[in-house]
Amino acid sequence: MAYYAIKGGEEAIKNSLNFYSDIVNKSDVLDDNDLIEGLTFSIDKVISEGSLYSKKLASKAIKRSAGDLLNASFFLRAHRSSCQRIGICKTIDVNDMRLKRRISSAFKDIEGGQLLGPSNDYEIKLLIDLKNEEVDIEEFSSNNCVIKSALTPLRDDNLIKELPKEEKPWDITRNYPSAPYPRSAVLQVMSRAESGSILAVGYTTMRGYGDVHPTIGDLRIGELDISFTHPFTKNEVKIGEIEATAVESVGTFNEDSQGDTKLTTGFGFCFGKNETKAISMSIVDLALYNNSYSVGGENIIAADFEMIMHHLDGIESFGFTNHFKLPHYVTFQTDYQIFKSAQKYAQTNSKED
Repeated sequence: MAYYAIKGGEEAIKNSLNFYSDIVNKSDVLDDNDLIEGLTFSIDKVISEGSLYSKKLASKAIKRSAGDLLNASFFLRAHRSSCQRIGICKTIDVNDMRLKRRISSAFKDIEGGQLLGPSNDYEIKLLIDLKNEEVDIEEFSSNNCVIKSALTPLRDDNLIKELPKEEKPWDITRNYPSAPYPRSAVLQVMSRAESGSILAVGYTTMRGYGDVHPTIGDLRIGELDISFTHPFTKNEVKIGEIEATAVESVGTFNEDSQGDTKLTTGFGFCFGKNETKAISMSIVDLALYNNSYSVGGENIIAADFEMIMHHLDGIESFGFTNHFKLPHYVTFQTDYQIFKSAQKYAQTNSKED
């Protein structure tokens, strides 16, 4: 079977695109830098879900989609697929991050103290102007603010449960794995996930009277240097820097592979300032690899690898959901005709009886 031919369809599509352009083109007056500086959290959401670190391209994607951030992520991901890869950067360590913000709810006193940084966690969420009392603003620079995770002392004392390390991390953009999924692939999927999706999944582990109540061991936002081996000189060179968010959440005590009881942790990492997403990611990571204490055991959504690997990507779910707007005449008419035939058959048999 094939879809019915639609007379004049091509012209209608062109007109539809023109109407859409009339809406989108109004955003051309917005300056890229104004978006990057003024809507920084929108930019960071798009670069995380689009899986491409370019705030300038993210601003263009937001304008191209007239502020539809999921659509903007789609544009950015599509652009990413057209870029040539020239190599792989050196492994980065979040402990080397030049911190803009760093807090821990697990410890009161930590090395370097609690660095609240830029946050409105402490603001009343009302659309009115609230006068702040005058305060003395501290001079602060992240240039030399490099502090290890607040969990480092526990890790040094061998009190943190460690998961088996992979010899080589998986790259889901080159080859999507089959089950059982390597943890590196799982973390990549969550790092690229739609923020609302992973937030909802993370929330399933703690809603109600469950025993999953993670604590933020270390939450950090800052800049990381990206280094690369020069293809000609073979020297290690810095090619740029990225802003990122990293979270280590703390669970409860559990047995490791050696049978020793240790503290469980979950890890979250994503581009830009994305605290809620990184926290959610760390919670899901915690539930995936420590199922024995999660609510419902292996039956909960957050502990289901298939659910995580195939249902969090906003681009995939966005594309498939919206494809239902395309012509499905044959599919619907077939179901409708089968229903009418069955209805007619049932009515005929009832009269004979």
